[in-house]
Amino acid sequence: MKKIICLITAAVLALTALTGCAKNDTERKELPQTISQEEWADKKQFVELSTGIRMAYVEMGNPEGPALILQHGMTDNSRSWSLAAPYFAEAGYHVYLPDLRGMGKSDAPDGYYTPVTYATDMEAFFDAMHIEKATLVGHSLGSYTVQCFSVMFPERCEKIVLVSSLPMKEYQNAVLIPAYQTYVEPLAEDGHPSDAFMDSWYATTLHEEEYADVFDTFLANMKKEAQALSKKAWKNIMLGMGAVDMTDLYSQIDHSIPVLVLHGDADTMALTQYQDELLEIFAVDENSYRNYEGIGHNIQFEMPRRCAGDILTWLDTGSLPK
Repeated sequence: MKKIICLITAAVLALTALTGCAKNDTERKELPQTISQEEWADKKQFVELSTGIRMAYVEMGNPEGPALILQHGMTDNSRSWSLAAPYFAEAGYHVYLPDLRGMGKSDAPDGYYTPVTYATDMEAFFDAMHIEKATLVGHSLGSYTVQCFSVMFPERCEKIVLVSSLPMKEYQNAVLIPAYQTYVEPLAEDGHPSDAFMDSWYATTLHEEEYADVFDTFLANMKKEAQALSKKAWKNIMLGMGAVDMTDLYSQIDHSIPVLVLHGDADTMALTQYQDELLEIFAVDENSYRNYEGIGHNIQFEMPRRCAGDILTWLDTGSLPK
C-alpha cells in the first residue's frame, strides 16, 4: 500500500510539473502588439545560433500566426521597423525582428559580414526558433540578405519583400566605399562616427504626421545605437557589403516565390536607374512594384503606415492597392 501511495504521489507531482511547464510556455508566448520607443531595446531577447553568434531579436504579434521576419538596413537594428511593425502584429502575423550580425545587440565577431553571412545566420535563426517557412521583408542591406536567402534556401521562403533594394552587382560600392574612406577609416581604433556624419547617414523626412510625436525619439535612438557601434563593426558591415556579386547566382532564383519591390524615387542609395534590372531578375510585374514619388531610402521610416499597408495588401491579395 505504501508503495502504491508513493507511486500515485510521484505521478501527481509529475503531472503538476507538466502543467506548470505548459502554463509557463503559454505565458512566454504572449507577445506584444505594440512596443514604445522607450521600451524597444529592453524588449530584445537573445538566441544562440549554430553559426556561432548570439543574435538579439524582438518578437511581436500572434504566436500562432504565420511567421514574418523584418530585416533592417546597414548599421541599423530591429528598431528600424518599430514604427511599422505593429501593423503586421495586429494583422495576425508572428513577427520577428532580428538584429543582424554586428549590429544592435547581436554579436560582432571579426571578419567582413557579407550578405551570404547574414543569410546563413538567418537560416540558423529559423532553426533555433523552429520556423519552417516565413515571409521575409528586408530593407536596404536587409534586402540583400533576403535576396541571398531566397537563392540559398528557397524552400523556407513563403514570400519576399525587397524595400529600397538593388541588384547585387556592387552598384552600392560607388556610395559605400567613399563614405567608409572619408568618415570611418580615419577614426581612431576606439573612435566612433561624428554627430555630423550620423545626421547625414540618417537624413530622413517624415511624411505621415501621426508619427510626429514619436519620430524625433525614434530617429535619435537610431542614430545613437548606430553611432555606438565600434569602428571595426562599421568596417566589417560597410566593406563586407560589397564582397558579393550575385550575377551568376541569379540564374538559380526560384521564380515560384512571390516577390514585392518597394522603392522611393528620391532614394540616393538604391538608385532608380537600377530598378528595371531588379524587377527583371526577380520577374516582378506591375502589380508587385511601387515607386513612391518624393520618398527616400528609408521608406518604413518616412511613411510607416503606408509602407506596412501596401505590404499587407500585397501579402493578402498578390497585388498592391490602387
